Amino acid sequence: MNRVRIVISLLFVLFWSIANAKEDIDSLVLSRVYSYERVFNDKSDGFASNVYTKHLYQINRRNFTLWLVPTMYSVADGERQHVSEQYERMHFYGLNEFESDRQAFYTTIRHNRRPMSVLTEFTTPSLYHTTLYGDHILSPFCRENHRYYRYSAINMGHDEVHLYFRPRFLKNTQLVTGTASIELSTGRILSVDLKGEYDMIRFQTFINQGDVPPQSRSLLPKYCETNIDFNFMGNKVSSSFTAVYDCPIRLADTVNVKGDRHLLDSIRPLALSDVEQRVYDHYDSAHTPKPDTLPAVPDTLTPAKKRRNYFLDGFDFLVSSHRASSEKYYVKLSPIIEPQYISYSRSKGLTYKMRFSAQYYFNDNAGLYFNPQLSYHFKIHKFYLSAPLRYVYNKEHDNYVELRMNLGNRIGNSTVLDEIRREQGDIASLDDIGLDEFNDNEFKIYNNTQLFNWLTVEIGTVFHRRNAVNPQAMRQYGKPTRYQSLAPSIGVKLRPFSHGALFSIDYERGLKLKGIDLKYERWEADVSYKHNMTSLQTFNLRVGAGLYTNKAVNYFMDFANFRDNNLPDGWNDDWSGEFQLLSSRLYNESKYYLRSNISYEAPLLLASFIPLVGCYVERECFYWNALNIEHSPIYSEVGYGFTTRYISIGAFASFLKTKYQSFGAKFTFQLFRRW
Repeated sequence: MNRVRIVISLLFVLFWSIANAKEDIDSLVLSRVYSYERVFNDKSDGFASNVYTKHLYQINRRNFTLWLVPTMYSVADGERQHVSEQYERMHFYGLNEFESDRQAFYTTIRHNRRPMSVLTEFTTPSLYHTTLYGDHILSPFCRENHRYYRYSAINMGHDEVHLYFRPRFLKNTQLVTGTASIELSTGRILSVDLKGEYDMIRFQTFINQGDVPPQSRSLLPKYCETNIDFNFMGNKVSSSFTAVYDCPIRLADTVNVKGDRHLLDSIRPLALSDVEQRVYDHYDSAHTPKPDTLPAVPDTLTPAKKRRNYFLDGFDFLVSSHRASSEKYYVKLSPIIEPQYISYSRSKGLTYKMRFSAQYYFNDNAGLYFNPQLSYHFKIHKFYLSAPLRYVYNKEHDNYVELRMNLGNRIGNSTVLDEIRREQGDIASLDDIGLDEFNDNEFKIYNNTQLFNWLTVEIGTVFHRRNAVNPQAMRQYGKPTRYQSLAPSIGVKLRPFSHGALFSIDYERGLKLKGIDLKYERWEADVSYKHNMTSLQTFNLRVGAGLYTNKAVNYFMDFANFRDNNLPDGWNDDWSGEFQLLSSRLYNESKYYLRSNISYEAPLLLASFIPLVGCYVERECFYWNALNIEHSPIYSEVGYGFTTRYISIGAFASFLKTKYQSFGAKFTFQLFRRW
């Protein structure tokens, strides 16, 4: 019996030692990886690299729905295999900050299109940054993401360790699995093989990190090879691409050539694969005229024009964003068919939005900017337009003059109904004829001057023209059908700390002139703060107050920071900082308001742990909004929302004090938002 106890004790000690040794080497390797990044991160800026990239596209299965995928219509018919090559100059300003100048490009895809443009994010993974690609997918080699992964290290000898990583809890679209080869003595990452899924793309990537010296260059990739699978409604597309950094040949900065394969043949750092070469051979054969089809006297004939595909051109116009640029101007139009610009809420129904941007540069420090936004609310059949035209005369100090036009804003106030009832008696039909609704058109011109980095002053004038929705009924009851106001305004913005809260104070005083009906005085103060936490977590806070003084007519309480926003543009989404269930009438009935809006978002909270569906949740957010206005108890909203590759959904409940009032939901399409 004693022998058995001794054997059991020895086995226990052995297993305990192995487990501790395993934990020790895991911790040791991770500690050295984090230390290596910390030592050389500050020296990782200022790099420039010549980068060669080649793509192979394989359309395995397709149907008519492929035409609906942004950038994929160019391969929705015709050949099933394509090759693209590119040579560019990349400038790195940090681990996750870089810009590139394309110098040579060639593709077998018609019109030199680039399908699956989202793949450009996968060419430059940032292993040591919080996210691997842009603003998504948490890197397993960043210290702050340690809690989301499980690690296992095996010593391979010769100063090399294999580090295995996988999600700590459930699989999620923001996490990856794979293996890394680590230099044990320094913690330098030699190579990584990882796989994951994001935005309907399954990917597997092999990365070779840069060599030393200099050590800081080893924080960035030297070679990256990625295989992609994309499945959507029966369409199956695969792609493989390779990116090679630090190519020896540098082209002149002015070179920007498209369609010259001879140039790429002369600078290509690695040979084409057999499949890629066959695609080129087939393309050359199909696009080279046969000898018997050549014109008899080519010098005297004009080559026949290629037949234009008007259907493809029309579809291209509908589903693509359109850009044009030069050294002097830049123009961009959002796609006419764009799912992510469509949203739904109970109060406003289905909403569609479009954006346009135009810029003209006089010099490096001055320019003209025009960025209109348009939305249409199907439930109330109403267009809204915001069209700011800005002349920047000192870009370095953020000095500009802006003319802003806001058209179609629908506002309401029950004060006009109360006044008619006092004069005419209680008439039941007044509630159904829109007497309390007006269309508000606003015109504002102001000058913005940055006196210091922490102090900005805005001085301007704002004009409102409010027209009754039902002018006949207004005339019937002896009320004006139009109200106009003109007011000088001044605003001060302070940000005492570069990453701290933004404080603003606004003052506006209405003038009494001929044809100007509304005399008033308005004060508003606002504080907004956004705190970026670890691992894509964000805390947003907004607190504000407003007060009308010297108010002659109580029909319109039109605050600048407390209004029903028909063209939302929130902190990180269109829902933060806004009341979702508040009646539009309550924005215009109180002489004062006190408000607060808080939201917290993170990639992995509650829904991420739901089996089967939680793996597709990319981001979750909690909302809390509170409001105190005249003649009303404290109003509050609580909400929860989450984002997937297809859609964002939010659910909200409202309360007066602690009494439940209503429930509502809102959604926006997210499908192909990055494409």
